Amino acid sequence: MLRERVLGPLGMKDTAFHAADTSRLSTAYESRDGLLVVSDPPDGHWSRPPLFPDGSGGLVSSADDMVAFGRMLMRGGSPVLKQATAAEMTRDQLTAEQRANVWPGFSFLGDRGWGFGLSVLDDGRYTGEGGFGTAWSNVPSQDLTVVVLTQRAADETGMPAVCDEVLSAARSTN
Repeated sequence: MLRERVLGPLGMKDTAFHAADTSRLSTAYESRDGLLVVSDPPDGHWSRPPLFPDGSGGLVSSADDMVAFGRMLMRGGSPVLKQATAAEMTRDQLTAEQRANVWPGFSFLGDRGWGFGLSVLDDGRYTGEGGFGTAWSNVPSQDLTVVVLTQRAADETGMPAVCDEVLSAARSTN
């Protein structure tokens, strides 16, 4: 159903719950005790179908497919969502009171709120982040979609800094 209703219409041919062609997978890393260690090799978890496809995540994708998804939202959801649905997805759903009363230790909100499945920043952009340091951002004011694939899992400090660095560079040249 996902392929029929979303992936197919968007031309996202490289997105699935596993990679059939493992030569297209890179090694994924995570930080342990200050060192980068292999978390998942190309023939690991993402090389075979999951026992239970998880609708809330767990997709393998490509930069081109992630751009296609971002551009769909930038177009107002066409051809897979109604414009009102895309607008709600990309609008901060948190109230000012919710953003001001975050519990102790939960400080990553900063200048962001939450849409549906993505974070919405005060400057108007919205971002989706995935496992192993993958991120895409839409900057509607610049008609810009940026994808960063690091293959390094987020740690206690958040996403790898290069994600913000690439977005900043793209925004300054657009």
